[in-house]
Amino acid sequence: MLVGGVATAALALTLPQSAIATGSSTPVPIGDPIGPRIQPGPVRVDLTTVTTAVTAPLAGITAKGHPNELFVVDQVGILWSLDLTAPAPVTPTSVLDVSRLLVGPQNPKDERGFLGAAFSPAFDTDGLVYTDTSEATSPADHPLRPSNDACLAASAQVPDHVDVIREWHLVTDATGALHVDPAMPNGRKLLSSEHPQANHNAGDMHFGPDGFLYVTDGDGGGADDQNCQTNFDGNPMFGHPGIGNGQSLDTPLGKMLRINPRQADTRGTVSANGAFRIPPGNPFPDGTVPEIYSYGLRNPFRFSFDRGTGDLWVADVGQNDIEEVDHVTAPGQNFGWHVKEGTFLFDAGGFQLKGSRSDGFPFANSPGNPANLVDPVAEYDHDDGTAVIGGYVYRGASMPGLSGHYVFGDTSRRLNNGQGRLFAFDADHRSAVTADNTIVELRDAPLDFQLIGFGQDSAGELYALVFGVPGPNGTTGAVLRLSQSGS
Repeated sequence: MLVGGVATAALALTLPQSAIATGSSTPVPIGDPIGPRIQPGPVRVDLTTVTTAVTAPLAGITAKGHPNELFVVDQVGILWSLDLTAPAPVTPTSVLDVSRLLVGPQNPKDERGFLGAAFSPAFDTDGLVYTDTSEATSPADHPLRPSNDACLAASAQVPDHVDVIREWHLVTDATGALHVDPAMPNGRKLLSSEHPQANHNAGDMHFGPDGFLYVTDGDGGGADDQNCQTNFDGNPMFGHPGIGNGQSLDTPLGKMLRINPRQADTRGTVSANGAFRIPPGNPFPDGTVPEIYSYGLRNPFRFSFDRGTGDLWVADVGQNDIEEVDHVTAPGQNFGWHVKEGTFLFDAGGFQLKGSRSDGFPFANSPGNPANLVDPVAEYDHDDGTAVIGGYVYRGASMPGLSGHYVFGDTSRRLNNGQGRLFAFDADHRSAVTADNTIVELRDAPLDFQLIGFGQDSAGELYALVFGVPGPNGTTGAVLRLSQSGS
């Protein structure tokens, strides 16, 4: 049977008896899902400040034709250029300001804003850059799916914001500095999707080796990806009908999308709104959302392509227990949320709790089961952090001990305590068994900041993006260059 485009029969599984309460058919939570803690590895990294003149740096990217610059996405709405040849601390230059388009801040830890950017692979000739922004509600290409649950009144189902992908044309002035083409001050809107809640917005974007634009979108927010659960504001959740957004192919929420946005590239079929093309090879070209490339994701906040192999790595933020790193190897893969959290079966819960925790919990480690779900390559639980921050497979020259390792981290050892962590595992020699891919820590002590992103420059060197005050606030943001200790 198909529900929201998902074959539910394919999700059939046999629960291990250890996951069931004695004399009951009710799953019971696992108190400590992953016992061993992450230990320091053989390589240590040092951090050197590049700039502190940013607020909430989420991504550091490059543009063809600008080998000495790192472009930094600042959540407050600025795309900064950092001259990596200048002495530190570098004074950033604003290249693009989208702040006027953003929905207003809701709280000090707001997850909305300017979330991602990607330069065209032909930027040196076409001058195109793409952005992902959280904007005020308006008619969208993908509206929320209607919900008729008894707990919800139609008047209460008002989207929190709209996620918008835009194309911009940048030009150079007499000094060689980049700025927005005055003929297109608001860019070109490509795709928009309504979000029911303010969190789980993902928003990362990169061009793949195939020349197409990949973009991640979270499950719409709240918790458990289901309607009627009590949201953090005390009201019942909406915008997650049926089997939830992650598992439904009728919504872009909880997905990785792939589109062909460049008008000069005529591969694929024209989208329903006429603004871009659906690439050949997308797995659901005749579906409600033909932009979908992979699904079953919760909040795939950061992802990257390996500059050496082209492999696609996604860090998906978990709920209360499991953080995971996924390896996307083919179109159409289902990474499990909310059937699973990591390799663990997930029970979405019973609607009783309020506050900072939801009802959902992992209740059985079940690698490979159900068979059609793709397990993560690496995972850890909340004894070691609170939210995974995706990075890059290292292919630079300054950290030889990390060559071929996926370098990533966690935002904070404990929720909002400002102690980010840097991790790595061997991507080039990874095992097919999740538990065999050992994650190691790259510092003897946590950072003095929260980690919120990574950057990679044109030489393959890496940067940690951090802030001291959570959310798009204050002046505590920084860009830190990674180097191997003793090198």
